[in-house]
Amino acid sequence: MKVEFCQLPARSEKGFSLFELVIAIAIAGFVLTSIFKIADGSVRANSKMIDIQNEEIERDAFFSFLRNHFDSLPGDAIFNLRNTSNSEPYTSELTFQNTPVSFNWGGIPIAAQATRLITIPTITDGLDIVLEYYDVQILDSDEGPAERGIDPIATVTLLSDVRLFEWTVLDVRNYDNTERDEWPYEWDAPNQRPSYVELTVIFENGDRRVKRLFWIPKKSNPRTSMSALQNSARSARSNSGGTGGQPGSVPGRGGTGQGGNRPPGTGSRPGGGTQKPSTGGGPASGVAPKISR
Repeated sequence: MKVEFCQLPARSEKGFSLFELVIAIAIAGFVLTSIFKIADGSVRANSKMIDIQNEEIERDAFFSFLRNHFDSLPGDAIFNLRNTSNSEPYTSELTFQNTPVSFNWGGIPIAAQATRLITIPTITDGLDIVLEYYDVQILDSDEGPAERGIDPIATVTLLSDVRLFEWTVLDVRNYDNTERDEWPYEWDAPNQRPSYVELTVIFENGDRRVKRLFWIPKKSNPRTSMSALQNSARSARSNSGGTGGQPGSVPGRGGTGQGGNRPPGTGSRPGGGTQKPSTGGGPASGVAPKISR
């Protein structure tokens, strides 16, 4: 008997070659890198947007602070602007005197007589904007506070590392003879005030010049203003008190008199007093005559 064996075909086991593995790893790396780049770009964009929003909030708060400060200047306040450098970055000192300010500093009540807004250069060629408070007058001498040994009672940094911070002033009395580019950068007339001040700022995260124009109230004597207010109040009181009241009221006084509406036969005295009728034809008097039996 003859036995024949049939050899079955070998089962094919197909796997990945080294080349295919390298290609798959490269594709996976490319996809992961793209995902990470997209995520990083999104995070950077959100961070930049937050920085821009914070800068806008800080900028608006700073300009609002300056506008409120200019608008609330008292009548006897003194304004002084002085440049302290002739090369970039330009620095300046803007001083207000006779501007009483009360606030709490570390829980301690402080009253300032003068405020000064100064610019301090930084190591990155920028400028820090610092507000100083003084409890004494600092514009009564040609020497600065530091030269006279006067230290501020409080110091606040309003802006940090700005690229540009320049003031220019305008007096409308000379507006017809002054060009926009010729506005002065200094104002040392303590008995006068400029009409406007213009501030040009380039903030830290931008290169755009931002300009704001601030109006300075006209200088006036506070005693004169108070006297005018008092006279206006007196006139208002006299006008309101001089109007007559209802019929029968006392002349020159408001309100209703007592002699306005009386029954027939009842007289009235000036001022609203009641007069009793006379009896028996006697003289009119306040007491009726006695009748004898």
